[in-house]
Amino acid sequence: MENQLLKSAKDFFDQQLLARVGQSLNQDNEQVKQSLNAVVPALFLGLSQQSENSGGIGAILEQAKQHFSSFDPGQILGGHTDAGDLEGQPEERNAGYGNILTSIFGDGLDTVLTTVAAYLGFNADSVKKLMGFSLPAIFSSLTNKGQNWDVEGVSQKLKANKTAFAAAIPAGLSLGAFGKLFDGGHFSAPEEALLETPLINPANELEAHKEPLALPRAEAARPAAASTGSSGGGWWKILIALIVIALLWFWFGKGCSSGKKEGATDTSVNRGQVDSGNAMVSGAAGQIGREHLDVMLPNGGKLAAFKSGIEEQLVQFLKSDYKSLGEDSLKNTWFDFDNLNFETRTAKVLPESQVQLSNLAEILKAFPAANVKIGGYTDKTGNEDFNKKLSLDRANAVKDYLDKAGLSKQIVGAEGYGSQFAKYAADAPETDRILDRHVSVSVR
Repeated sequence: MENQLLKSAKDFFDQQLLARVGQSLNQDNEQVKQSLNAVVPALFLGLSQQSENSGGIGAILEQAKQHFSSFDPGQILGGHTDAGDLEGQPEERNAGYGNILTSIFGDGLDTVLTTVAAYLGFNADSVKKLMGFSLPAIFSSLTNKGQNWDVEGVSQKLKANKTAFAAAIPAGLSLGAFGKLFDGGHFSAPEEALLETPLINPANELEAHKEPLALPRAEAARPAAASTGSSGGGWWKILIALIVIALLWFWFGKGCSSGKKEGATDTSVNRGQVDSGNAMVSGAAGQIGREHLDVMLPNGGKLAAFKSGIEEQLVQFLKSDYKSLGEDSLKNTWFDFDNLNFETRTAKVLPESQVQLSNLAEILKAFPAANVKIGGYTDKTGNEDFNKKLSLDRANAVKDYLDKAGLSKQIVGAEGYGSQFAKYAADAPETDRILDRHVSVSVR
């Protein structure tokens, strides 16, 4: 369910208002509507950062109160109510909007505008204008249409919903690019990394599985494609389908029906074969549909990675003024590996995951002033002593790799947290619990 503050702000834009904003930006209604999905949560998240300082949020509310007293939608375009009258928007009103945006984002405003503009395909001036148009909707949502401007009350709303605002940022719009606006966050790969089509075991309903599922799918596709032009194509398709079902039953039915060992946390996505050390489903099947990109390093290096993966987020964060966050904020800001997997109940990294460890090593070489800590996490299933040891062993596996790469001076430590920070219960669905199993890095 969409966060109520976000929903209220977006609902402020009815069809007539969307048309007027679109006319001002030279965009159609649908483009404006989609753009609001990035702009609205970004504004809320910027305000939530300011909520940590009662003086800061108080000053912003005073500014907003001067401009948005009645929350007449006509205010968005300079107070005009005639949809065709867009020429007379007062410059002083634009300046006022710009001042509020500067108060929200501070020195990071240009970075935010540039980043959002690149994501939307707009120019920075258009994004700034759209943010200005969105401010009445934001403050209408926060103050119940102007009925409650209480600084403490608004601050509490912003603090309580900060995680929801961050989660609403589109996956392709990297959080790390916003620098300290997103401090204290836990940055993961986008959820489209999860398999889109769950498979059903004859005995059990299976949820998000990974790499071994790619094999029967690929094997099934090749013979079926080759037989389409033959008279016996239908027979072969039936035979192949039966073989696939048998393989799935062998791999998953057997694994799911067998009992767990005492003290063995079932962090396995493919039960009994592959174990996930990342927050999202990875491996060949889990990465289907994810967009690839080259992450450029300041030393001229280039990394092959996934869009919005740890490489892109971490590099953008390291390029920001992250040292201004302070020690406490840095300690609470973590970046999740999104393609790091281990053998079940072990800290042995699977061969296909070595590329992400190599990428991390290259990033640290490109940012020699950066130090990192490694953290390991599990879900709440199994014995906690085992969980804590397993999470520590996996964190140490990453640390050992970096040590061998000659980066030991940049590694400040490795710690296993077990299920201490897990959000989901042991009996929660696998699609939830998988989010609690990951290895992460924190910049220090």
